[in-house]
Amino acid sequence: MNHTQIEHVPMYRCCYCEHHELVEQVKEDLKQCLQCLQVAGERRAISFAEHSEFTRMMLKGCKVETSLDVDEWLDLYLLVQSLGDTLWQHQIIEALRRTQQ
Repeated sequence: MNHTQIEHVPMYRCCYCEHHELVEQVKEDLKQCLQCLQVAGERRAISFAEHSEFTRMMLKGCKVETSLDVDEWLDLYLLVQSLGDTLWQHQIIEALRRTQQ
C-alpha cells in the first residue's frame, strides 16, 4: 500500500468541537490531485499548494501573517489580552514561537 502525505489542504476547524470540514473551493482540485497520485503510485509527501491556486493564495497569506516582527506580535498580544480573548492569546504565543525558530 502506497502512502502519500498531502500538506497544506485548507480545512475549516471548529475550535469548540474539533469538527473538520474541507473548504468547498478546493474539493475538485483535491479530487484531481488524488486521481493523479493513484496513477503515479509512489510514496511521498506533497504540498497541495502545487495543485491548487486557491491553496497557494491562502498559504501565501499565512506566510505574510508570520512576517510580523516580534514587537508587532507583542503589541497585538497586549491588545488581545485587554480584550480577554485567551484563544487568540494562545495563537499569538504560537506565532511568536514560530518566529523564534
